[in-house]
Amino acid sequence: MQFENPFGVAQAIELAGSAAVIVLMVGAAALLGFRMSARIDEAELARLASAEGVRIEHAVIAQNGRAALAQLSDGRVMVARVMGADVSARFAPVRSVQVGVKPGRLSATFADVGFPPLKMRIDGAPQWLDALSRGDAKP
Repeated sequence: MQFENPFGVAQAIELAGSAAVIVLMVGAAALLGFRMSARIDEAELARLASAEGVRIEHAVIAQNGRAALAQLSDGRVMVARVMGADVSARFAPVRSVQVGVKPGRLSATFADVGFPPLKMRIDGAPQWLDALSRGDAKP
């Protein structure tokens, strides 16, 4: 019994060419850094705040470094999130943010329904964060 190839030579060449192009594209993406991701630290928060002409009074950064909540010198709140290879920041008045603190977790909901809630894991809750969650923070 003789084996018959269900694919012809042309199909085999086409398949090999497609595989080679896929390998080339994945290699180019790896060289360009498709796995790169920004991280939030205190220096990044300070840079974002200074762009608004304010300074950070207090801040809490998520354990994974991908989100942060900060209270600013003018009384507003800043939320920073990693969005791909960049960091996005949102500034809001304290009264428009509802903060919830549970052991090891922080959540913040905004009056602007177009802005998604912030949920992050934290290493303990500092006093200023407890005051913010109770609504005792300075406006």
